[in-house]
Amino acid sequence: MSIEDIRRDLDLRAVGEIFYLRTLDQLTVNVLDGESGLPGWTRKHVAVHMINNAEALMRLLDWATTGVENPMYPSRTVRDAEIEEGVATIEVSDVRGISHEVAVELAAALPEPESPAWDAQVLNGRGEPIMAAAIPWMRAREALLHALDLNIGMTALDFPTAAIDRLLTDVETVWAARAEPANFLLHITDRPDRPELANYLLACGDAAAFSAEPVELTGEAAELVSFLLGRGWPRGQPPAGTSASVPQPPAWL
Repeated sequence: MSIEDIRRDLDLRAVGEIFYLRTLDQLTVNVLDGESGLPGWTRKHVAVHMINNAEALMRLLDWATTGVENPMYPSRTVRDAEIEEGVATIEVSDVRGISHEVAVELAAALPEPESPAWDAQVLNGRGEPIMAAAIPWMRAREALLHALDLNIGMTALDFPTAAIDRLLTDVETVWAARAEPANFLLHITDRPDRPELANYLLACGDAAAFSAEPVELTGEAAELVSFLLGRGWPRGQPPAGTSASVPQPPAWL
């Protein structure tokens, strides 16, 4: 990854962090125990996960800079148990303060764009090898999507275009890696700078098992990305040109 790419992702991380924290700050303590946009999780679950995620990414940054192995989590089971422990033990009144503190700590731990640490290989939370240069975008993605999951009305329409483009690429990459059956033909209406997105086939796995013919989705890039990532339609209904009865996409991360 080039230094310019790293700078871009560091900027997206900063934008995503601000977006998430501003969303969290709008929640009063008496609604943090309310339902999030994620099944089985409260808003407090989302916030604790984001706290833990920042700490886990700092462990990866330590690994990248020192060369001493320091994984995100010992296992997925431990990760999930730590979230539940945090929900049970962190006072609701402390959630916002801790969230801001770890965001500052993570920002301070990020190396300069020119640092050789970005070339180090580490393991992500699923135990897959990644370059440390992937870490800023990983945090940006977590922050942006979990701001939506706080379930107070934020939508992907508020995301920067660069983030929407990255998320669209991520959808295809993640589904293809898992051989998820998907068969969508996207007609993105607001990206004249990228004419290939006017008729973009997103098919992977056993595409025919998902749909014999590509399921056509028409709308703005942010609308379609939101739907594909399981966050629904930002305006509450499918955009004009997309049927209300389209099948649900495969699960995201």
